[in-house]
Amino acid sequence: MTRQEFLQELRLALQGQLSQTAINENIRYYDNYIMEETRKGSSEHDVVSRLGSPRLIARTLIDTTDPFGRAAGGRHYAGDYEQAASERRFHVEDSVDREPRNLRLYSWLGKFLLIAVAILIVVVVANVIAFLLPILVPVIVGFLIYSLFFGNRS
Repeated sequence: MTRQEFLQELRLALQGQLSQTAINENIRYYDNYIMEETRKGSSEHDVVSRLGSPRLIARTLIDTTDPFGRAAGGRHYAGDYEQAASERRFHVEDSVDREPRNLRLYSWLGKFLLIAVAILIVVVVANVIAFLLPILVPVIVGFLIYSLFFGNRS
């Protein structure tokens, strides 16, 4: 994949997900990074292949960037190429290799709360039925007796 193809695919993946300013900043960052690495002696193809999938990079940028283009914690990624690349690489590897820790906690907590709520509903319904049954049975029986013997008088 060429530099232009990479940047175009990245732009398309970011379109509508981030502000235009954030998109332009990230495109400029990757364009400068690729050009700087090619000046150091790497081929354009090697640099682009080391960066990985533009769609995966876009997903990482979308997940770690607020709508105003600031990375998590309010820091912009433009500038320090090596640190920004390692932060992005770490985040991508982290999200690909394993499920984030907080999602596992939330799914465990969600299942626990769902079971607790279901048990609570069963207990409340059983208590309501146990409370109303002694009241409702005589009322229903009385209504049936009344309607059978006295209800059809015209």
